[in-house]
Amino acid sequence: MCAGLIGFRSYRFVRDRDPIGFYGFGAAAHLLAQVARYEGKRFYAFVRPGDEAAKAFAEALGAAWAGYSDEEPPEPLEGAIVFAPVGALVPKALKDLEPGGCWFSGGST
Repeated sequence: MCAGLIGFRSYRFVRDRDPIGFYGFGAAAHLLAQVARYEGKRFYAFVRPGDEAAKAFAEALGAAWAGYSDEEPPEPLEGAIVFAPVGALVPKALKDLEPGGCWFSGGST
């Protein structure tokens, strides 16, 4: 239930954006992936470098792209949510946003 509450609280800030980046593909992001896909949104999943299982899981849930958190997305993002408690991901997410994009911290960064 916690993941759903954290995820929904975060998602409502970027819900009107497309594509959306999820940084840290854990419990909350995997729930949001299903919501985003249902709503017809493209989402990109950023996982810890080397975490092939999380990357494959994101792809199985319909990610338009899944890659490592140190990689560039295929295009600038309109929205981003940082779930991973890794402070370095905040400037990375901001860099990946297009001008005027919206980001939200869904975890303790």
